[in-house]
Amino acid sequence: MRAHRRHRALALLAAAITALTLGGCAGTADDPTPSAAPPPPEHIPATFDVTFRWLANGVFDVAGQEGTFVRAFVESFELANAGRSVEWGYRGFEEAAPSNIAQMIEVYPAETSAAHPGVGTAFFTGLRRVDEADWTRIVLCRYGYRSVKMSDDEWSTRLDAPRPVEIDFRRGGVVPPSNIRGTARTPHGDVFGDWRVTRYDFAAIYPHTTADERACAAGVPAEVPTRLAERTQSPQPPLTPVPGWWASSPL
Repeated sequence: MRAHRRHRALALLAAAITALTLGGCAGTADDPTPSAAPPPPEHIPATFDVTFRWLANGVFDVAGQEGTFVRAFVESFELANAGRSVEWGYRGFEEAAPSNIAQMIEVYPAETSAAHPGVGTAFFTGLRRVDEADWTRIVLCRYGYRSVKMSDDEWSTRLDAPRPVEIDFRRGGVVPPSNIRGTARTPHGDVFGDWRVTRYDFAAIYPHTTADERACAAGVPAEVPTRLAERTQSPQPPLTPVPGWWASSPL
């Protein structure tokens, strides 16, 4: 009789353990919410590991609506030019660009390739602006450095020649968001709003040196490197983006 009771108790205990084990594997309404999925990978051409730094001054507010729009377009054009397709631009880039944007990208030859990928950082700062009734032109100065892979154990690093960049745009409709900054290299949504670029010059360099070219060459910001080793076994690493983009975004 005692043996029968002992066997029955053991059977009940085993059944309870089994139920607890199965219950732990099955989800219930009281389970905590799963952790958020990691953000999507950065949408950057494999041959163009270049970050962007925007240096604030009084020409335009980098953190404002203008700043968001201008840096999103300029960065998109750099990525699209390197990848040889508008598809590399940020979401909304093609809609915010002039209708001939695909041809514009092809005008400027890519400085990197699968055989010679590039690593570095580009710096932008405002030089001057022109405001008319229904459009604005902002002239930027672009600086930077680039390490290009020459062979498996050799990289060639150079400073980019300072050059003006011109962007004309019109406002209207939904405005771009402001105060965007973060650790991401690219935005995870459309940050252009309904504003549109009417003209863009990726390298505003002319046969006769202009006042803008001279001003960019003479006004290199302190944050821009001035000397780097030219031949190394590894690339000069890119700097973190400034101000960067949200790592995740509701946009």
